[in-house]
Amino acid sequence: MKCRTIKISALIAVILFIVQAVPASAQYREYYIYGKVQDTQKVPIEGVQIDLRDVATSRGYSMKTDKKGEFKFAGLPHGVYQVTFNKEGFVSKIDEWRFETPQDTMQKVEIPALTLISQTRAEEIQQLKEEETGIRESADKIRQGDVDGAIAQLKGMLDKNPKDTNALYLIGMAYIKKQMYAEATAAFLQVAEMAPKFAAAFHQLGVCYQQQDQPEKALEYYSKTVDLDPSNTDAFYNSGLILFRMGRIDEALNLFEKALALKPDDPAFLEMAGRCYINKEDFAKAIEYLEKAKTGYNDPERAKFLDELIATLKTQIKK
Repeated sequence: MKCRTIKISALIAVILFIVQAVPASAQYREYYIYGKVQDTQKVPIEGVQIDLRDVATSRGYSMKTDKKGEFKFAGLPHGVYQVTFNKEGFVSKIDEWRFETPQDTMQKVEIPALTLISQTRAEEIQQLKEEETGIRESADKIRQGDVDGAIAQLKGMLDKNPKDTNALYLIGMAYIKKQMYAEATAAFLQVAEMAPKFAAAFHQLGVCYQQQDQPEKALEYYSKTVDLDPSNTDAFYNSGLILFRMGRIDEALNLFEKALALKPDDPAFLEMAGRCYINKEDFAKAIEYLEKAKTGYNDPERAKFLDELIATLKTQIKK
């Protein structure tokens, strides 16, 4: 007896049944992804290893960037992917790509440019963070009166980076607190050399030379300060004090007036301008400035002194 064969029509029906029975999820819903990897200067990075792992299935895919730092991958199934970027000399990076929606046709997706940081740059950034922390801690110690502790910490920082201008400036300020003006001068000179537009360093040099009884050097650095920062009233005032003591009254008065143009109610500026007018024997003008100065002082003893000085000047006018 012959074996029976399935008729063609029946065979087709069976095949159609099998095809329909295959779950839709087994069909590839594909993505075409492309993008670029660059460094912090936006220079393309060649040969970056890019590994994708489907979080749900652990399926893996790999690609590398070309000479232009570009990558592309056609036929990526939908899913959520953990993506790692590796290149010798650079810090590895992990990203997540979410392509969860199935696609009936190839869907092109451009990945935003990804930046890798070189190991060298990463170390520099870490060092900067450590330096910033050290500066904040040292400044807090100075404010709290622990000047020796601040100096010790800043010395440790400068051992690692002798050109740290922030640490140099702060240790200079700490030395001024301890009246160690020679050490402070050495620190500020380095800051001024490395940061020639940093007015505060020149001002502190003026202070150091003034305290070391080197008036001409102090005047030189105060002058540089106001060249860089014309609003620095302290530099005008300190220069005026030096010139006043040297008997250069007109020059001193000019600087006190410049300071007053910026801070008209400052009692110290007003008092010194008044003293200049006393030396010029313009007592009426002197009294005008000293009266204003007296109202600005919160110190009763200072106000009493100025009252007595004003009374003496009025007596001189009557004569």
